[in-house]
Amino acid sequence: MKINNFNQDWYGTQAKVLSSNKNCVVVDYGCKGRGIVRNYNLFEGIQLCFLDFETNEAMKSKKFNSDIIQITHCQSGRYECEFANHTVSYLPEGYFGVAGTEHLPISFSFPLKKYYGVSLVIDRQALSESTRWMMQAIPIDLDKIGTTLGIETKWYVSDTPPQLQHLFSELYTAVETEPIGYFKIKAIELLYHMDQLTQTNECDFKYFDKKQIETTKAIREYLVSHLDEKVSLEQLAKEAHLNLSIFHMVFSYIYGDTPYAHLKKYKMNLAAQWLTEGKMKIGDIALELGYNNASKFAKAFQSVYGMLPKDYRKNR
Repeated sequence: MKINNFNQDWYGTQAKVLSSNKNCVVVDYGCKGRGIVRNYNLFEGIQLCFLDFETNEAMKSKKFNSDIIQITHCQSGRYECEFANHTVSYLPEGYFGVAGTEHLPISFSFPLKKYYGVSLVIDRQALSESTRWMMQAIPIDLDKIGTTLGIETKWYVSDTPPQLQHLFSELYTAVETEPIGYFKIKAIELLYHMDQLTQTNECDFKYFDKKQIETTKAIREYLVSHLDEKVSLEQLAKEAHLNLSIFHMVFSYIYGDTPYAHLKKYKMNLAAQWLTEGKMKIGDIALELGYNNASKFAKAFQSVYGMLPKDYRKNR
């Protein structure tokens, strides 16, 4: 049975429909962990997709038509994209990206193991005459949208300007509460503002070699599996044949933090989990996380959670 607005080729054979009506389909992507896609069919050739993922699995992108424009905003987490030339780049929290078919990723993943965002997908081959007529009357030129951003040659990424941030916030708030007409209006607003953008706000975003990414991730995995040890980043980078300054730069692009800051947050999140479970003494938690001095651990925990470990446990 064909379900409105669901194309199995876009999601792969592992995906299944959770719910569907003529305007919206909710799909379980079928990955390890959580992978929910809520897809609104706004106009012929224009769809709005909310992605809610909590997984460390890398997924292959599906085949689309040859004339796609995709506008993506990351509300939380981090979006990792691998491209056909085996380079990798990132969409951080609070940023948006615009891409044409030639520069859509061949695979994607989430280095922080979570992602919540929204994508407006325009398939110019599938646009109906009525959709084109409506856009031209505004006017929005869907044939030229994105050209001022240079999406013919690259993935455009930028910090989200206030007028677009306001729009994206309204979209997230409206999920499951507003009818399809609301999303149609907001999509037109988004396209109108997108048509006004130039490259002046573009970030100096970098693309990294996939081998550098894999090596940096392997070092990070070693770090989080040896939390109780004093580990030399310089030595680990040297053993991996990776320049230390390159390692620091690549690490910050993958995880959005320096190695020290990322590891500290990782430790404190783990500490918060153990404090809530109530099975370990605070001193033992400190030792498990590499703090020989309990007061240093308490200070580090307070800097992340705003309270001492004992108070956090009491409140839980």
